[in-house]
Amino acid sequence: MTDNILHDLFSALQSCVAMIAVAESCTGGQLAARITAQSGASAIFERGYVTYTNQAKQDCLGVPSAMLDKHGAVSLEVAEAMAQGAVQNSNAQIAVSTTGIAGPDGGTAEKPVGL
Repeated sequence: MTDNILHDLFSALQSCVAMIAVAESCTGGQLAARITAQSGASAIFERGYVTYTNQAKQDCLGVPSAMLDKHGAVSLEVAEAMAQGAVQNSNAQIAVSTTGIAGPDGGTAEKPVGL
């Protein structure tokens, strides 16, 4: 996340008087760390979830096991469910989620490393 994107995020959330939550998988808390390292983060950051395993996604964010089985953790459907779960389980109005295959192994033709 570039400094410009962070600046824009902070400005947008401050103008809306909104809080953000993050639900992370492969980034392991790096997004939350990047946001909270900025001055003024307490005005816009509500909380972060690091849900690296499928079980954590289910327990913390309410991602259905059937969805994980059908689509896999690295999918649009699961990313959306993670963000929805972050909003539902927090006082944030907005959430963002990250999921992917960090590598160096684990990728497939359909879901390559870096996805």
